[in-house]
Amino acid sequence: MAGIGFQLAKTAREGGVGGIVGAAAFGAIISAGPWLITAVAMALLDGWSLRHLGSEGGRVVQTVLVYAFSLSALAAAPIGILATRMAADRIFARDAAGVTGIVIVALAAGGALALAVGALVFGFLAGLPLLQATIATIILAWLTQIWIAAPLLTALRRYRAVPLAYLLGIAFAATALLLLPHPGITSALAVIAAGIGLTLAAIVRVIRGHFATIATLPPRDAIAPQLARIVAAAGVAAVAAIWIDKWLLWVGPDSIAAVGLLRLNPINDQGSFLGLLTMVPGLTLILIVAETRFDRAFGDLIARCTGTSTLERIEEARRDVAATLLDGLRLLVLVQALAAALSWVLAVPLFDWIGADARAIFAFRQTSLGAVFHLVAIAATVVLAYYDLFGRILMTWSLFAIGSAIATLLQWDQGFAAFGWGYMAGAVVGASVGLALVAEATVNLTYLLFVGNNPSVVGHGGRLL
Repeated sequence: MAGIGFQLAKTAREGGVGGIVGAAAFGAIISAGPWLITAVAMALLDGWSLRHLGSEGGRVVQTVLVYAFSLSALAAAPIGILATRMAADRIFARDAAGVTGIVIVALAAGGALALAVGALVFGFLAGLPLLQATIATIILAWLTQIWIAAPLLTALRRYRAVPLAYLLGIAFAATALLLLPHPGITSALAVIAAGIGLTLAAIVRVIRGHFATIATLPPRDAIAPQLARIVAAAGVAAVAAIWIDKWLLWVGPDSIAAVGLLRLNPINDQGSFLGLLTMVPGLTLILIVAETRFDRAFGDLIARCTGTSTLERIEEARRDVAATLLDGLRLLVLVQALAAALSWVLAVPLFDWIGADARAIFAFRQTSLGAVFHLVAIAATVVLAYYDLFGRILMTWSLFAIGSAIATLLQWDQGFAAFGWGYMAGAVVGASVGLALVAEATVNLTYLLFVGNNPSVVGHGGRLL
C-alpha cells in the first residue's frame, strides 16, 4: 500500500488545505471504504427488514449476514493471506500466468471450504429451510471469495476498484429490494446474494483483465512449507483477535437465541461494530504517513546493504529506520487517542441520533479505546512483514486473541457494562508484544538482513521468530 501512500502524501503536500482534505478522504476510502460502505448498507438493511419482514424475518436475515460475515473472514484468512503473499512474489517475478493460477486455486479452495462450513452452520445448526440454507451458504461462499480476491487489487494498484465493486453490488441489491412486490425472507436473501455475487464478479473481472494470460498452476515449491504454515496461521490469528470476544459473548449471559442453535449478543455486537469504525482515522494515517515514510527509510537501508556502503553508513540508515518508526507511532497514537476521546465524550448524543440501544454505549467506548492499541498492533505487524518475520506476526495476533478471550471470560458475569473490555485487553497485549518484537528486530536489523534472516543462511522458509 505504500505506493498509493506516496501519491496521497504528494497530494497533501502540494494541494494546500484542499489537498490535505482530499488525500485524507481518499485514504479513508482506500483503507476502510468497503468497511464503511458495508456498515451503512447494513444499517439501511436492518431498517428495511423490520418494516417489510417483521421482527422474526429481520432477525433471520441479520443472523445470516452476521454469521456469514464473521465465518467468511475466518475461512478466507489462511487462504487469502497466503495467496496474496504468493501473488506478490509472482508479480515481482513478472509471472502473470502464475498470478492467475494462484487466484483460481485460492478462490476454488476458499469457496469449497465456505460451502462446507455453510452447510453445517445454516443447514444443521440454524435449521433453516433448504432453499434459505442454500442461499445463505452461497452468501458465505461468495463473501469468502471476496475476502480472498479484494486484496489482490491493491497489489495491482487498482485501489478504486474495491469500493466501486462494493457500491455496484449494494446499489443493485438496494434497488432490487425496493422493487420487490411481496418481499419475504427467501427473496430478500436471494437479492442480497445476487448483490454480493455482482461485487465478486466485478473484482474477478478486473483481476482477469489485468492478467490476460493462460493460467498456470503454482508449483509445489512456490513457497516454502514452513513459511506457508506460518503465514496461513497468522491470517487465522488476526481474524480471531478481532472476533474472539464476540464469538464468546454470543453464548454469554446476555445473548439471545437468534435462529435455531445460532445465537447473537445484539448489545455487544452493535457497540463493538460502531467502536471498530473509529479505527478509520488511524488506518488512513498508516496508509498516508506511517507506512509511506517507513517504506522510504527501509528502502534506503536495503539500498545501502545491497550496494557498496560501509557498515557505519548501514548503521546510520538503520537508526533512521528506528527514528521513522518512533515518529510514525507517536503520530498514530496521538490521532487515534483523540478519536477515542471524542467517542467517549460524544457516545450519548451519537446513540440518541442513530436510535441505537443505550446499553451498547459501554461496548462502544471500550472498543474505541481498544482500537488505539489495535492500530498499534497493526502497525507493528506491517513492519514485521517488511522484515519478513511472519512468525512474530503470528505471535502478536495469537497473544492478542488469547488475551481477549481470557479477559472476556474473567468479565463473564459482569453484564453489559463490561462489554468491550475483553477486546481492549487483548489489544493492549497485542500492541505490547508487537512493539517489543519490532524493537528487538530493529535493534538487530543489520544482523537479520545479512545473517539472521538471510535465505541463503536460514533457508527459504525463513526463521521461526
